[in-house]
Amino acid sequence: MDVRDLGSVYLGGTEPSTLIRAGHIRARSAEAAEEADALFRAERPPHCLHWF
Repeated sequence: MDVRDLGSVYLGGTEPSTLIRAGHIRARSAEAAEEADALFRAERPPHCLHWF
């Protein structure tokens, strides 16, 4: 997993299964992808209070 993909998953903006379908990361099984989605799921979507 590339650091950019890890950052998007860790910060809650992208589910691992989305990155798998896009070909950015690989999963050993469908169950692993579902488990990763559940582990990284956030209660709320990410939001930035400051505009640059």
